[in-house]
This record gives sequence, structure tokens and C-alpha cells, in this order.
Amino acid sequence: MNETRIYSVAEAIVALGYDGIAAFDRAEPEYETLQTLYDRFDSAEHVKLLALCAATQDYQLNGDAQAFWRALDRTVREYETLDSAQTVRDVLGDFMAADVNARLNDQKRDRLIRLFENGFDEWFLDTHESAAPIEVWERLAADMETRKRAKTVVFAMKVYDIAHLVRHGEYLEFPSDIPIPCDLQVERVAQTAGLTERDDAETVMGGWAHVMETISARLGRHVSLLRIDSIVWQAGQIIGNHEPNRTSAREALVDHFEHVGIPADDADYLARELTAEM
Repeated sequence: MNETRIYSVAEAIVALGYDGIAAFDRAEPEYETLQTLYDRFDSAEHVKLLALCAATQDYQLNGDAQAFWRALDRTVREYETLDSAQTVRDVLGDFMAADVNARLNDQKRDRLIRLFENGFDEWFLDTHESAAPIEVWERLAADMETRKRAKTVVFAMKVYDIAHLVRHGEYLEFPSDIPIPCDLQVERVAQTAGLTERDDAETVMGGWAHVMETISARLGRHVSLLRIDSIVWQAGQIIGNHEPNRTSAREALVDHFEHVGIPADDADYLARELTAEM
């Protein structure tokens, strides 16, 4: 890991302030879908369950994350109510037929079946109001029969966190060591920002953890890697669309950051740091 680059990237994110960092969550693909679901259905707990379970399928897409969450929204529009575990299962079953889920479709269906056979949906509906976020995290991993740090499990926790934010106006309290959901975009920005020379998941997660620790120390409050992930993931998608043209990528990043609400100078500073080694 490159400590100099870790500090430089962290400083560019610190310049946003905590509110600027959190603003990126509102630009995540799932955010608008969650708003729509809460507006359409009365049962917040079933919306949270649907979003959390759907998030476990957000990988190896036939398209992008935006298409994934739009497809979920279209699927749910066919339902008048969302007020039982069975309805959530039915929605997810129909959702698996969407084109965006065509890749590894049997594997994805098996994951959902495993999750439901192990009773996650009923457990969540019965206990989520009293269960600490780490309990939900541990139970989801156990019922998916995988590791807590697995990318899809951690991403599902991020969606659960944002679902709570949309509904209640505040974040959940996850342990400070929850990792960044390490996907292609996160790995890409670790390289273009110069954090790491290696792109294996553990090295990349370690690099971003060091960035988080520096940001938290500088701001005097804990800043979750789930917040930093929104910045990094959105940047990674944009950089991927413009590689290897650094100038074009930076211009597109600045446009996006300003759209999120970041002042022009801070947007330019962040774009330069995230593409320093591109």
C-alpha cells in the first residue's frame, strides 16, 4: 500500500466534510428505488426485507447496477401489496426472470432458495426492530452459508443501511470494522488513485480501510466505509467508462460530483486524486 497516496486521497475526501461524503448515498442506484418502494407500500419492514434480499443478487449483472434497481422497481409495480414474506419471495422470483439477472441465474436462484430455506426472511420480520445491525449481518451471512466479509453480504448491509436512512433519516450503527464491498469499481479506483499496486480483494480492502481511518481521524468522527464506498463506486463506474483517457474521466467525475452537490473546487480536487495514477 502507498501511504502517501492513501493520505492524499483521504485529504480530498475530508475536504468534502461529513455531509458532503454522505451526499453520495443519495446518488446510489438503490436510493431512488427505495424511495419509490416506501411511497408505494405501507409496510416498511417488508420493503427493507425485499431490498436486502435483492441486494444479495446484485453481482455479475447483464447490465449495470442502475438497470438492476430499475428492473426491481418495474417488477414490484405488478404487485398491489407488499405485506408478507411470501409476497417478498414472489417478487424476488419474478425479478430473477429480468434480463439484468440472466447471468449465473441458476446460482442466484439457488442463493435465494438457500436464504429462505434457512429462514432468514421470517427471522428478519420477527426480530429486525430489536436486532442490532451486526446481528442482521451475521444472520444473513450464516443463512447464505458464506463469510460476513463476502462482497454481496456487505453490500446487502449497505443497502439495509440506506433503506434505514431513507425511512428514518439516520444511519444504522454498524461496527467500525465493516469492510468496503470490494467489487470491480472499488478495485479500479484503488489502482487509478494509486492506493495499491495489487488488485486482490484483501489488499484493496486494506487500502480503503486505511483511507477510512485517516478520514475519521481528520474529521474527529467515525466515517463508515459504507459511506466511502458510495464515492468510490460511483467514481469507478465513471472512470471505467472513460479509461484510459484521464482528462475525459476527470471532466466526467467533476460533472458528477457537482451534480451530487459538491462545490467545484472540491470536485476538481477529488477527481484529480482519484485519477492520479490513471
